[in-house]
Amino acid sequence: MSLSQEAILYYADHPVHFVEDLIGATPDEKQAQILQSVADNPMTSVRSGHGIGKSTVEAWTIIWFMATRPFPKIACTAPTQHQLFDILWAEISKWLRSAPALEKEFVWTKEKVYLKGYPEEWFAVARTATKPDALQGFHADDILYIIDEASGVKDNIFEPVLGALSTPGARLLMCGNPTQLSGFFYESHTKNKASYSAFHVDGRSSKRVSQDFINTIIRMYGEDSDVFRVRVAGEFPKAEADVFIQLSLVESSIMTEFYPRKIPASIRIGCDVARFGDDKTVIGSKVDEKVTLEKKRNGQDTMKTADDIVLLYYDLLRKYPDYKDDITVCVDDGGVGGGVVDRLRQMKKNAPERLGQMNIVPITFGQRIKHKYYHDSTTYMMATVKALLSPFDEDGNPKPVELILPNDDDLVAQLSGRKYGLTDNSKIKVESKKDMKERDLPSPDEADCVLLLCVPIRQKKKSGNEKKQGR
Repeated sequence: MSLSQEAILYYADHPVHFVEDLIGATPDEKQAQILQSVADNPMTSVRSGHGIGKSTVEAWTIIWFMATRPFPKIACTAPTQHQLFDILWAEISKWLRSAPALEKEFVWTKEKVYLKGYPEEWFAVARTATKPDALQGFHADDILYIIDEASGVKDNIFEPVLGALSTPGARLLMCGNPTQLSGFFYESHTKNKASYSAFHVDGRSSKRVSQDFINTIIRMYGEDSDVFRVRVAGEFPKAEADVFIQLSLVESSIMTEFYPRKIPASIRIGCDVARFGDDKTVIGSKVDEKVTLEKKRNGQDTMKTADDIVLLYYDLLRKYPDYKDDITVCVDDGGVGGGVVDRLRQMKKNAPERLGQMNIVPITFGQRIKHKYYHDSTTYMMATVKALLSPFDEDGNPKPVELILPNDDDLVAQLSGRKYGLTDNSKIKVESKKDMKERDLPSPDEADCVLLLCVPIRQKKKSGNEKKQGR
């Protein structure tokens, strides 16, 4: 490498100066403390809100470690490919480009960064945390483990790290939003905190976090909400007893990797139709277990909403040309939603050759149902989503992932903020939209779209007429 031996020895103990002098960046106070902690301590754990520059400090740490250690091996992991490759790995590329002297020395590829001439001995590698052996097989005097969004990484991924940290040159940096009330990352800030150099970064104290973002979360969900605690303040959730779906279930779903099939087993479209001025029309899709919120729009133009649904239907058929089953379209049938249903049925009648795979299903929210445990259709649908999010079946056995949600602040807040109680006849009932608005919460439009994407639907016979299946 082009650095002198004296410079390498100096920068090995002074990562902040390395970032300033060679990368040309200026860490903020917390970033500087985290960088120095990795130099001084075997294990560093950082919990924070969104947007405080975690991925940036991780990228700086990787570059610094590679440039100041002989034959280092760096293993980086995160719960999803998006978090690992689109964010962290892209961040490494960005900072290498800003440092011409370092860019000449290192080769960046989509999965690996290495010193020229030493691709197998002097490198950083990216591995998603989907298998227990993701961080196994690394042997060197100087090893660095980077665990991004550590709350979403399963405990068995951490097991090989603990053994490797017994060497003096080994380091661990974990960063993430504190979404879970158990696990390796949680314990690094609670019962095992003495073994770590632990940091807490509140988004309100970070110049990198938009004040508009903070104000929006406060205005919509309140400073006492779990969404504010986790996504702004960097605090662990309170796990309120009267919340129907715990935030930890929602966040775990978001941090789950999706592996699409060439031919999906099921495709569905859902549409929650706006009723009032501040409400949103939300259209989403669900391909197998993966949910995508496709479009959000203020307003009640039923013709435009129906058109948007049909265009999404066409897009899905083009994306999955070998899919032959029906695409069920569940639409909120209350209020103006009935107009969307009528328009879709008219369009299908006029163009059966193009819309033949569209199974239109009106759904009524808040309707009383005959059920042993649930008071109404909304509660039943919430219970369905909760069961899909649970990692265990009814007998307590682990089950495959059944629902992967998008990382959407509104959706997370709505699903994890809805409270419930018991009726006079001891049935479970989630609070109504009216009750939520009386708590100054917005309409759960994104969440209702997800409910429509998940509600069980009896498949109609091919030769039969469409039947209304509101529950």
